[in-house]
Amino acid sequence: MINLFRYALFRAFRNMKGNLFPNLTAIGIIGISLLLVSIFSLIALNFSYFLKRWEEKIGLIAYLKRETPVNEVEGVLNRIRELPGVESVKYVSPFDAMAFLENRLGEQRSILDGIQPKVLPPSVEIDLKREYRTSPQIKELISKIKKIPQIEEVQYGQEWVETFSGLNHFMHLTQWILGGLLFAAMIFIISNTLQLTISSRKDEIEVMKMMGASPTFIRIPFYIEGLIQGLLGAGVAVLLLYLLYEILLRRLTPLLKGWMSAVPILFFSGESIVTILAGGMVLGLFGSFIASMRFLR
Repeated sequence: MINLFRYALFRAFRNMKGNLFPNLTAIGIIGISLLLVSIFSLIALNFSYFLKRWEEKIGLIAYLKRETPVNEVEGVLNRIRELPGVESVKYVSPFDAMAFLENRLGEQRSILDGIQPKVLPPSVEIDLKREYRTSPQIKELISKIKKIPQIEEVQYGQEWVETFSGLNHFMHLTQWILGGLLFAAMIFIISNTLQLTISSRKDEIEVMKMMGASPTFIRIPFYIEGLIQGLLGAGVAVLLLYLLYEILLRRLTPLLKGWMSAVPILFFSGESIVTILAGGMVLGLFGSFIASMRFLR
């Protein structure tokens, strides 16, 4: 068995060396195709991570009517606390809101000179339980909060959440469609490359058949050749993707880096990289299987 594997490995490398240009072309196309799929997958991964972090910070802001008496505020807070999905509430007075604005504006706080805190409405910051941070449940909760007489308006950034969620679904859908098309193209390329190799060795294969070599004995070197093509192509894709990832991180402006410091740009985990490499090998094996079935019956 070991001798058979050594022989098959030797013949596979000899076949690839004898047909160097077609094999390099196949490896390059496999690498580019997997790179495109991996780029979309990496973007989808970061979108999903960003959306998850965003959803973790989703909260509601309920603005009270300006004429709401101070002695009614605690009652409003208690009514909101009793609603399903509410984890905590915090009352923000106009003075607290003004202090927050001044802190966020920093050196530009002078633009608030002459503005009285009373122009800002009092509000209630509402933190939600994790299982209630979906759009339908948030909308249901908002409808209940709006029924409280002292509440004038409720905001939670609905448009941002739905936009990012839609983009996330679009990226995943594009990833699967593009991946399917490119995988089919890669199988076609691998099988045709191996068909050229098999055709160039047609006479040698006929001699081996006449000497009693079994179809499996003849096919194994081509299977290994497909595996090697897929592995090298996937390796090229991962290497190029990592270089692009590093260049992107280094070229980001300081402003963008500061804005994204709380949400890091992710790269594939070790398990994902192994999956990409294994996927390339499976594609290579499948392509070689198709080629051998067509010419080595």
